[in-house]
Amino acid sequence: MIITEMVRPLGKTVFLPLVALCMVGVFSFVSFADEATTDKPATENPAAGTGDSRPAGKIERAGQATGSGVERAGKATGGGIERAGKATGRGVKRAGNATSRGLNRAANATERGVRRAGKATGKGIKKGGEAVEKSVSGTDPAKEQPQRQ
Repeated sequence: MIITEMVRPLGKTVFLPLVALCMVGVFSFVSFADEATTDKPATENPAAGTGDSRPAGKIERAGQATGSGVERAGKATGGGIERAGKATGRGVKRAGNATSRGLNRAANATERGVRRAGKATGKGIKKGGEAVEKSVSGTDPAKEQPQRQ
């Protein structure tokens, strides 16, 4: 399986929801930051029957925590994209090397095949010539011994 075929579904199932989650975090952070930076102090009304009120510092800490989470998610996403890019580069390089080796092997095999075909053709032509000579002269030139002088 090609690396891009492996990474593509992973990107659709992991990367896009992660980006959406980061965007929600950013919007939440901006909302908390706007609320924490208003000029008038936030009045906290306790929920009915609880008798509890939250200090304004908790909201600020929640905003900071959200910001930290968004930052970490952004770094993790960037790191993942970088790793995927490097892995894809390695895969492309390996595929290029394999293709090069395959082309070299094919060229060498073709060269060997052409040589063998040439030799076979030469033998066939020689045998054909001998057969023609035999039929014309009535003698077999392959069985005749060359005469010494």
